Amino acid sequence: MVHRSLSIVLREKGVALIMVLWVMAILSIVALEFSFAMRTEITVTKNHKEDLQRYAMAEGGVQRAITELIYKHDARLQQIKKTLSLEEIPPEQKEWMADGRSYALPFEQGFCEIRIMSEAGKVNINMVSESLLRKIIGQMGLEGEAKDVVVDSILNWRDPNYLYRINGAENDYYLSLKEPYYCKNGNLDSIEELLLVRGVTPELYYGKKETPKGEEEAGYRVGLKDIFSIYAPGEQVDINSATPLVMNTVLGIPREVAQQMGKAREEKPFENQQDLLNRVPELAPFIGEVGRLIVYRSALPYYTIESRAKLKDALSVQGLKAIVRIDPREKEGYRTVQWVDRLIDR
Repeated sequence: MVHRSLSIVLREKGVALIMVLWVMAILSIVALEFSFAMRTEITVTKNHKEDLQRYAMAEGGVQRAITELIYKHDARLQQIKKTLSLEEIPPEQKEWMADGRSYALPFEQGFCEIRIMSEAGKVNINMVSESLLRKIIGQMGLEGEAKDVVVDSILNWRDPNYLYRINGAENDYYLSLKEPYYCKNGNLDSIEELLLVRGVTPELYYGKKETPKGEEEAGYRVGLKDIFSIYAPGEQVDINSATPLVMNTVLGIPREVAQQMGKAREEKPFENQQDLLNRVPELAPFIGEVGRLIVYRSALPYYTIESRAKLKDALSVQGLKAIVRIDPREKEGYRTVQWVDRLIDR
């Protein structure tokens, strides 16, 4: 009888032990799940905080660029500047160039890379002639049918009729796509519309990094977005604000000479053709062909600003793009005509 009672007690204790072990296992799983959920929530919160910091820094970069542009268009300040020599102006106070060069803006949390491009240094996509368009697309590396498709399709996109060019595209092509849409048959309202045109790939539009043969460092192949604008006056580009890549692609000027021109205009803008040739004599063999496509010191007030922010010890970059019109009549001295929150990087 005693042995039977002892056996029952031991059995009950064994069951209790197993139940305790199961409860501990369940509690451990719950604790691990809770810990994982908390870590995930902390990571999401941290990423969101960093996104906000990068966005604020990039936005600050845009505002700094706008301040520089307002200064550039202030007649009184520019008059004062003419009385000063380059040596009298501290490096950190020198006027920013609107030719696509990079400027760094440091922050406590990281830094911002800013580029300003005057729309006067580009070609108007709504006004460019077929011959110049064909030359530019060829300079960008397209040949044969691929070049003809892009050129004819751009011309078909902007012309007001429904007549087909030989290698172009009209409504029947665009409506046959997986996600159909109509051909514009009118002027482009934004340069991004080119991405809708037959033959225009993201690579052709945005450009890409590449390493030329014999060179160790990667360069940048120009994209349509770097060359064309809807705000530029016409086919002519302002030689004082065109980027070296645009000078090379649109004007056919060798890259080395284009780089020399960019360096020479840091001191002061080119006033006219004679001034340009005096300061960059290497351009002389090319001036006869490209002279008609050049203007000097355009007063066009439209600018593209690209601002990219990066936190210290972080890989992610936040990019913003703004197109602004500098106008003293506006309350803030400028007007934003386009704002892009997520800038696709090169």
